[in-house]
Amino acid sequence: MSLPDRTRPAGLRSPLHAVGHVVLVVLGWAGFVWLWSLVLVRPWDSADLRALIVGTLVVAPTLTVAWIVHNIGIYRRRGPRRSVPAVTWRYERDYNGREIVADFVALRDARAVVIDVDGGRKRFRSVAEPAGREREVAHG
Repeated sequence: MSLPDRTRPAGLRSPLHAVGHVVLVVLGWAGFVWLWSLVLVRPWDSADLRALIVGTLVVAPTLTVAWIVHNIGIYRRRGPRRSVPAVTWRYERDYNGREIVADFVALRDARAVVIDVDGGRKRFRSVAEPAGREREVAHG
């Protein structure tokens, strides 16, 4: 399996690809309208149902267009994304409020890490594995 080409901007690859998207969207909306028309011809009182259908036909596209306009506005103000925002990674306390004591740079290459909890502290430390022991990989 190959990874996607990150040098090319995301988008449609050809005019035929764009036409395929338009056909799928049109078929989806046609199916939506056809199925709701089947519901509307039912013999029960459907005044509330008609209001729901009209509401979804107006509200959903309006919200979608508003979201698109909002994102276009962000794009025009900030320009295209060129990278992931830089984030400072500070892991000073765990979710229970305990202080974290660790040298994560040194632990990156450790074969085994022991985590000791001592009152209000959580200490991460590297230990040497006994000879001949297979490396265990945790999946989670």
